[in-house]
Formats: sequence, structure tokens, C-alpha cells
Amino acid sequence: MSSVCALVGVSLLSACATLVVDRGAMQRLSAPYVEVQHQFRFASGGGDLSASERQSVQRFLNSLSLTDSDLVIATLPGSGQPTVDAAREQAMRSLLSRSPAKVEILMDETFGARPTPRRQVGILRAVRAQGLAVSCAPGELIADLGCASATNLAVMIHEPGDVLAAEATAARAYRDSPAETAQ
Repeated sequence: MSSVCALVGVSLLSACATLVVDRGAMQRLSAPYVEVQHQFRFASGGGDLSASERQSVQRFLNSLSLTDSDLVIATLPGSGQPTVDAAREQAMRSLLSRSPAKVEILMDETFGARPTPRRQVGILRAVRAQGLAVSCAPGELIADLGCASATNLAVMIHEPGDVLAAEATAARAYRDSPAETAQ
């Protein structure tokens, strides 16, 4: 009887133990980064930037000395009109085309048919990775394969910026490109 009580007691205590969640290599790997922001404004209902706004954006970009491992994210204000939104995206792509950084253009979304006039402001963010970090507890490297894999992966990555925004593979570039029309 005492052995049965001891077995029940041990099983109850083991049920109270904290569950250890195994984290994989990608969850342990991160790229600490710095970010700077610049606001720009489209004319109300317009799809292009004024000459002074273009100059302001160019001064901002030129002051950063961007490299090909940096990332520039442009968040454009939605106008509620597809033709105006397309013109805004084209204007920003044209403005960022000479930047060596990776470029990502996002369009904020609204459920309203007519956005308010204050939604003409967009944000330009430049992000630069400062290195790679692997989050492992002391002594965990040998006991945990996720930690060892993350450390090995961090050593293999040449550009820390690839963790923030990886280059498009051929398959992804094909998938994301607009459909070609057959001639």
C-alpha cells in the first residue's frame, strides 16, 4: 500500500513540473536592428509627390548611406481609389529605384470608401541589422539541438540583413511577379 501511495505521490508531483517547450533554430535566431523614419505627404487625393516632398525623401535617403543589406519599407496611405493608389506606388518605386537597399512597399488599408484627409501621410522606414543574436541559456548549447542549430545557422549567414528581409528566390520572384500576357 505504501508503494502505491508513493507512486501516486510521484506522479502527482511530476504533473506539476513545468513543461519545457522546445524552440527551434529559427525561433532562437534574431537580428538586432536600428531603424530611422521619415514622414512624407501626398497631395489630397493625388497620386504623386510634390517636388519639395521628393527632395525631402531624397535628402533623407542620401543621409543614410544605405547598403544592399539594408531594408527600406515605404508605407503608403490608401486613397480608396485603385488608380490613385497605383500611381502612389509607382511614384514611390520610381523614387526608391536608385537605392541599393532592399525595398518593400506597403499600402495601408481602410474599410471606408473615402479616407479622411489626414490619411495622406506615409512613412518611410530604413532598417539596418546590427548583427545576429542567438538566444540560448548557458549550458543549453550541447543539450539542445535547436540551440546548436541556431548557432551554426548564425555562423553561416553572411549578411545579417537577410534575417530581416531575405532575397527573393527564383520561385518566389516568379510567384510574386505580375502575370505575363501571352502574345
